[in-house]
Amino acid sequence: MQSDSGQRRRRGRPAGKTGDTRERILEAAREVYGEHGTYGTTVALILKQADVSRPTFYKYFSSAVDVIDEIIRDCNEDVERLFVKVFEQPQKEFYDYLPMALSGYLNWGRSKGLLMEARFRELYDRSSPVSRYRDEHNRRIVAILHDSMVKHGRTPPGDLALTTLVQGIEHLGYQFCMQAEHTEMPHYIQVMGRLCIAMLGNRHDWQEMMASPFFSRLLGLEES
Repeated sequence: MQSDSGQRRRRGRPAGKTGDTRERILEAAREVYGEHGTYGTTVALILKQADVSRPTFYKYFSSAVDVIDEIIRDCNEDVERLFVKVFEQPQKEFYDYLPMALSGYLNWGRSKGLLMEARFRELYDRSSPVSRYRDEHNRRIVAILHDSMVKHGRTPPGDLALTTLVQGIEHLGYQFCMQAEHTEMPHYIQVMGRLCIAMLGNRHDWQEMMASPFFSRLLGLEES
């Protein structure tokens, strides 16, 4: 599957880009990594994509793995900032965050194109930096979710439930970016939303969902 933003860019120096050399190397490495993954990304490929010399590369990075580490850390921090931003918005009820959080996550993943596909492919590869940083990243997402529930006067479930939720959403995001058409997003949000209510909600929340025309349509509860 080719993602919506997965058009491969022209090789060589990005047009009109004469700014920070380090960022140019990172941008080139993102494209190379997106196409080749951790094991196919080499310094030589990055040099060709960035149009820089080997000595210039080594002024900023010690190896291809060093660049990939930074790319993955930046990617993780990006999605963490996304969730922080969503939960900073005032909402009447905690579950009002669901549409923004879930659609925001799926749109974010799809916007990364080949980079996200490569990242998701390596989630369970223990020798990949993606997998190496995964547990720490998911713990930070759990903490964001926990703190947001507390601020909303909710009692968060235990860490097992929160971790299960985060990993479930992560897996559905993986499936969406790797296998689904963009038009299938409502179905993914429906499944992800049900998972959120199951892990975070209570009987009253389910009743509220079913009584709300918006949420009953969003979660497909009108057909249940």
